[in-house]
Amino acid sequence: MRTAVYEYLFDKATVGDYRLACKDYEMLHGALKLLESKLEAWNTVAIQHGALEAPYQREVEDLARMIAWRQEELVPKLRTEIVVRGISVGSMRYQKAALIHGSWFYEEQVAQDAKDDWPSAVVEAMRGKARRLQELAAQIQHAPPILEELRPKSATRTVGATLEANWDVFISHTSEDKEAFARPLAEKLRQRGLQVWYDDFTLTVGDSLRRSIDRGLARSRFGVVILSPRFFAKEWPQKELEGLVAREVDGKKVILPIWHEIGAEGIRAYSPLLADRVAVSSAKGLAAVVDALTTAMRM
Repeated sequence: MRTAVYEYLFDKATVGDYRLACKDYEMLHGALKLLESKLEAWNTVAIQHGALEAPYQREVEDLARMIAWRQEELVPKLRTEIVVRGISVGSMRYQKAALIHGSWFYEEQVAQDAKDDWPSAVVEAMRGKARRLQELAAQIQHAPPILEELRPKSATRTVGATLEANWDVFISHTSEDKEAFARPLAEKLRQRGLQVWYDDFTLTVGDSLRRSIDRGLARSRFGVVILSPRFFAKEWPQKELEGLVAREVDGKKVILPIWHEIGAEGIRAYSPLLADRVAVSSAKGLAAVVDALTTAMRM
C-alpha cells in the first residue's frame, strides 16, 4: 500500500559525468523508450476514465527530450564509450527507473516464452539482457520516485510467477524478530527507493519458499542479516547467512549485519568471524540503522 500520492519531481542538481559503453548506451536508450511508452499508456487510461489531465505528462516530456538527445548520440561514430557531461540527479533517476522497468519487461518476456522442458542454461541465457539492465541500474545511486508508480503490487513480482527482479537488498531474519524490527526496517528501506526482498513483500500463496529464497539470495546486491539470540537458535536463517557468505568472493562485500538485542560478546560466542565485522546496532534506532545501511550500499 502506498503511503503518499506520487508527485512530479525533477532535481536539476548535477552529479558529474556519466559514462557508458556504446552497447550499454543503446540498451539504456531502448529502456527509456519502454518507460516512456508505459507512462503514455497510463496517461491514456487516466484520460479515458475521466481525468482532466494526463498524470504523467511532464514525465513523458522529460523522457522524450532525453530520448531525442540520446538518439543523436547513437549516430555511428568511431568510439566505444559515450560520456554525458554534468548529468543531473533528475536524469539519473529516470535512467535507473528505465533500466529497472526494462529488466522487468524482459524478464516477463522470458517467463512467457520459456517452456517448462527447456534446459536451465537456455532460460538463463535468455535473461542476459534483463540481467545487464539490472547491473546498470545497480550502479546508479539515485532512487527513482516514478518507479513506485510502476512497481507491481507485491513490490517485486514473485519469482517463478510472471517475472523475476533483481533486488537491492535481501533481509534475513527470524519470525520472532519480524514485527518488532524486520518489517519496519523493510518498509523504511523501500521508502528510500530500494528494491527489498522481504518475505511479506515478495511471496504469495503457492510460491516455492525454498526456490524463492534461493533466488532472492542470489539476485540481491546485499544481504541484511538481523543477528539476534533468536537468529542463532534457528537453522533456517543460518542457512540464508551461509548462502550470503558464499557470495563474498574476491573481497566483495555482500553481508550487512545488524545486531539486534545482542552485543559483541553474544555475537562472538556464536561466531567469532561475524563479531569481527563492522555492524550497526538496532539500539541506535531504526533511522540510524537505515542511514548506516544505505551509506554502506552506496560505497
